[in-house]
Amino acid sequence: MNNMDNATEKMQGVPLKKRIFSSDSTYLLIGLVVYIIIIAVIAPNFATPYNFSIVMEQLAVPGILAVGMCMVMIAGGIDLSVGNQLSFIACLMSYFIINSDQVFPGVIIGVLVCIGCSTLMGLLISRTRMEPFIVSVAFMTIYKGLAYIITSGAEYPIPGRIGFATSVRFLTLPLMVYIMIGVFVAFALIIRFTRFGRWLYAVGDNAEASFLSGINVKNFKLKTYVINGCLVALASVLMLSRNEVGNPNLGVDLEIRAIASAVVGGTALAGGKGTILGTFLGTVWMGIVSNSLNIIGVSTFYQYVVTGCIIIGAVFVNQLRYKNES
Repeated sequence: MNNMDNATEKMQGVPLKKRIFSSDSTYLLIGLVVYIIIIAVIAPNFATPYNFSIVMEQLAVPGILAVGMCMVMIAGGIDLSVGNQLSFIACLMSYFIINSDQVFPGVIIGVLVCIGCSTLMGLLISRTRMEPFIVSVAFMTIYKGLAYIITSGAEYPIPGRIGFATSVRFLTLPLMVYIMIGVFVAFALIIRFTRFGRWLYAVGDNAEASFLSGINVKNFKLKTYVINGCLVALASVLMLSRNEVGNPNLGVDLEIRAIASAVVGGTALAGGKGTILGTFLGTVWMGIVSNSLNIIGVSTFYQYVVTGCIIIGAVFVNQLRYKNES
């Protein structure tokens, strides 16, 4: 029985109020509301509809990457290459769009290459004893080199060619925000109510026991990396649409934000634990903290320090919590 089944069994017959306050997501949400109120008092221009729309737009790409990262981490893996992979794919799409003068074929080529690269990485991780950390670091370096090779270190601007992600708006929010929300909702339902979700926790919790129970662990791990590649491809298209330029540094630090969002949301680095709801709240937390520090005038250099401290604190809290549960 995996961690999700255990948690579900323990919650059966427990009053709704107690169930709500036994969830880590509840405390993340309460903490987020308190933090927003404090910052709103300090900086009145923080809690405005305009700033809210900016924060949500900034969260769209990191949020989609965080969904994939959460899924891979629950399965016991990790992917440190997603930021540089996004940069490479965005540069590749820009290159084809500029040289062919065709948007759709350039986007399709970028998406297929992205999924193919993630499939290759998944094959290396699932079919060998190579550590996901090392493989993803190698791919991270390869993607960075490819992005610079394609662009020769320069930018490939494509103004007015693919700006749908921000030009299309509903209720002041750009289309890319709704796409992000759709991804979160879809994967929350998939992981919660399908066999894929049950196997995800089982494989991450104990791969050997999962194999003995009849799960093809190698193919399942490969599948998680392929799905993650699809999400990176989507994030690459949205990032290119938002910035309308291919740049080797377009995805810098996005892998850190994705990991931080998942970890803050309660995803265990060792695998077998985590939720999409928690990852969503973690994503919002990271975005709100970054935005609020900008508004109150904290230097970007100090923001890196704050982000690092948040990650360490989240890992420490999660370790204490999982230790008490065991």
